[in-house]
Amino acid sequence: MKLVNLLIVSSLALGLLGCTPEKADETPPMKIAEGASAIYNFAHPAPNHLVGGQPEQDEVAALADSGVDAIINLRSHAEMTDIPEAQWATANQIAYFHIPVSGAEDLNRETVRVFHETMQHNQDKTLFMHCASSNRVGALMALRAAWYQDVSAADALELGERYGLTSLRERVEELLNN
Repeated sequence: MKLVNLLIVSSLALGLLGCTPEKADETPPMKIAEGASAIYNFAHPAPNHLVGGQPEQDEVAALADSGVDAIINLRSHAEMTDIPEAQWATANQIAYFHIPVSGAEDLNRETVRVFHETMQHNQDKTLFMHCASSNRVGALMALRAAWYQDVSAADALELGERYGLTSLRERVEELLNN
């Protein structure tokens, strides 16, 4: 009987050791500069990820003040002809990556591969990702999650929505189901 009690108590003790809460994330919350949050459709979907629409020059400076290390621009070349965003980023010591996505026709394996590699190379940095509205950002995040991170289609779509996926959702669903 004592042996049974000892086994029960030992099992409970071991179970409790395995159930101790994990240490809370000690990363302080990101402080967003006032000008950065003025960006159209601005959101903060993950600890080191900010998303939104096209920033203005002063908003890029505010992103730098917020601790952004890199910008990933998903707007097409045609959309950027009169916007010197790369210069704005450089002037604020922000790395700049331009992956042109015109719309649904550019949602393909090659574009997602380039996006994934850019994300991988900058995984330890604070990123601002944008297009005109964050819709393309959400689309690429969803496809990347499904194709490179073994995330289910449903979870990938949910992730995409957190990052701004709206009107490209139908095309993303088609790609995820093929």
